Amino acid sequence: MKNYIYLFIFTLIIFSCKKEENQTLPLHNKKVLILGNSITQNGKYVDFLEYYLRKNHPQKTLDIISIGLSSETASGDSEANHPYPRPCIHSRLDNALKLIKPDVVLACYGMNDGVFSNFDETRFENYKMGILDLMRNVENTGAQIIFLTPTPFDPDPIKDRISFDDEPHSYKNPYFNYGGVLADYSNWLMDLGATKVINLNSYLNEELVAIKTQKSDSTFIPDGVHPNEIGHFYMAKKILADLYPKISIDDVVSETTQLKKDTAYVMISKRRKIRSDGWLKYIGYTRGETVKSDAIEPTKEKVKQLDIAIEETLNYTQ
Repeated sequence: MKNYIYLFIFTLIIFSCKKEENQTLPLHNKKVLILGNSITQNGKYVDFLEYYLRKNHPQKTLDIISIGLSSETASGDSEANHPYPRPCIHSRLDNALKLIKPDVVLACYGMNDGVFSNFDETRFENYKMGILDLMRNVENTGAQIIFLTPTPFDPDPIKDRISFDDEPHSYKNPYFNYGGVLADYSNWLMDLGATKVINLNSYLNEELVAIKTQKSDSTFIPDGVHPNEIGHFYMAKKILADLYPKISIDDVVSETTQLKKDTAYVMISKRRKIRSDGWLKYIGYTRGETVKSDAIEPTKEKVKQLDIAIEETLNYTQ
């Protein structure tokens, strides 16, 4: 009888430790899928995120697949003058969930969903329905979803091509107050309540205001829409602050400068690009034309070789 009691107590301790680890290491020891538009396809914030997660927890398993797709929306909306209908995540979501089988999904949508125009209630409702369907489909697989709010819009660097209320709006001529539209989308996401949401919009806006206070023409969103390397670093820093608050990051500029010389970071970035491209094509998508690859094994083999090299490098530098 005592043996059964000891076994029960031991099982409870193990379960408690696993539960605590899941709470303190929410992206480790799981398969993580990252979805989004061109900002996620660029992938720099994913590189930074993965580097710090690996560096701070080298003995834990980290398995991140990022398949952002340029121009993509959650709503299915598109501008009339866009060169092709914008892709929608729902056209490839089922395939992504089936093939990758993630435990956690990070999703960043909104920048394209307002189609760079003034606020429109119908588009807003389409965005809401798209996000809620995304949440429902992910959670129906048993996975957890974490939403990232859209990043900010900065009209200052593109003053020569912004549009106003009585003018046509599009990705070529964004609405001057498109940042307000994205803030509305972000605020709605933050009020979802039923799931985890990381507020990139507010955080990056605060950083943007801070650097403009120092120098009025400063920005880390040089085309008004896509964050540069510094902007991506801020994205990763905010994600880490919310999910891994114990990870400390120094000054952004000095950190990014040092990372370019870091062999582990260079390999992690290379690995992410290879893996993202391979899985993006294997899952398939339509963006003007349909792209679908039948083979993922060559990608897996390249990633496997890089994993060995990255592990050796991180162990050497510990």
